[in-house]
Amino acid sequence: MRSDDDLRADLLERLDSIAGLHGADIDVWVDNGRVILSGRVDTPQTRFQVERAARRVTGLRSLAFNVTPGRHKARRDLH
Repeated sequence: MRSDDDLRADLLERLDSIAGLHGADIDVWVDNGRVILSGRVDTPQTRFQVERAARRVTGLRSLAFNVTPGRHKARRDLH
């Protein structure tokens, strides 16, 4: 079984290769081979690429994928 650090490094390397993806947009947690990805990406195509990249990492015990497409909306302060 691969260590959590190895899994995380492999996953981050794969995510870095996706054009237009900003690392700060995706949170990555790895614990005992279980991976949780959460965040927001610009397009459904990028979401698909992120999921595909994560599923290609060998040694994952499970993957929780909570990544949604769409831009962050600006928040307006109401007075």
